[in-house]
Amino acid sequence: MHHFAEMTGPNGSGDQLAALERWTREALALTGDAVVFVNDRGCTDPGCPIWEATISVLEPGRTRTWRLVHPRGVFTKILVRQAVLAAPAIEA
Repeated sequence: MHHFAEMTGPNGSGDQLAALERWTREALALTGDAVVFVNDRGCTDPGCPIWEATISVLEPGRTRTWRLVHPRGVFTKILVRQAVLAAPAIEA
């Protein structure tokens, strides 16, 4: 089942970001030691629906980052799961 999160702000803040963090934790089965950061950035062109989310997972000795670029409001639990289970864009 798809789970859509409501966007509470013009840049995708609020419920959408909290859902991305929660879905990342669930997909990766993260422990309490892991820190998940979710940042968002909207397209600067007038009327542009594109929204970029950067998800970073910080664990002892390991940091992974993914970038998801999609129209605002279409991030789903399945989409996030597929992204974070694939190879990260950046790993240190």
